Amino acid sequence: MKFEDILAEIGGFGRFQKLLVFLSFVSRLTLPCHFLLNNYIGAIPSHHCDISFLDAEGVFGNLTQEEKLTVSIPKNEDGMFASCHMFAEPQFQLLDTKSNFTNVPLIQCPNGWEYDNSTFINTLSTQWDLVCEKRGMTKAVATIFFVGVMFGAAIFGSLSDRYGRRVMLLVSYIAGMTFAVASIFSSSFTMFAVLRFFTGLGITGIVIITSVLSVEWVDIESRKMVLVIDSLSWSFGYMVLPVFAYGIRDWKWLTITVTSPLIIAIISWRCDRVIF
Repeated sequence: MKFEDILAEIGGFGRFQKLLVFLSFVSRLTLPCHFLLNNYIGAIPSHHCDISFLDAEGVFGNLTQEEKLTVSIPKNEDGMFASCHMFAEPQFQLLDTKSNFTNVPLIQCPNGWEYDNSTFINTLSTQWDLVCEKRGMTKAVATIFFVGVMFGAAIFGSLSDRYGRRVMLLVSYIAGMTFAVASIFSSSFTMFAVLRFFTGLGITGIVIITSVLSVEWVDIESRKMVLVIDSLSWSFGYMVLPVFAYGIRDWKWLTITVTSPLIIAIISWRCDRVIF
């Protein structure tokens, strides 16, 4: 008698299978969130050169903040202050609305940047000044993450066949959560990029293993429905991530939040090991 026949005989989609599908759904929520996470944690807010060092030297006197920016930073054609350059010397004549700064020497920001924190309190860009000539580095992080996903898909597929899906699923849970949480304590951008690679590698095992588990433990008639439910975890994750990002505007706490479903997954693995 085949295993499918046994499932059909005892009930191919009973309480056991429903619990399995539910726990699989919860653990998979972290994947779509991490896949799109870089769109939020790598956001580049409005910024301009930090001119506080000039203020500390008493250069500005009693000027308002807007006037300080006017004499220190050129404006773009859209009227916004430039993001990556400032005047070599304060141009007080610009306080006269009829003046302009034609042929005035410009320099790159010597003391970093000031950021508009009205939308995001803290992002990768503000943490490590990934702006101007470094702005492409935030996109590089997304690439590095998906390279890790690619390796994870190859590794966990073969290892789960060799050592068992249950064991490798726990490895995926722990690895994904450990590297994701460790990334928020990164002391440098390079360290963060490396940890994002291993985060992608770790969490990929979740989708590889749970997809097979969910299908194996239900009868043939229920497999289409189970696969649809598994796919809905991606849609649900994509919908809740913007909600999380709207309420949690610090990249570190946002990373912890989207990783938190793995805590439930690890507890369920420990308490309900018979499921796997």
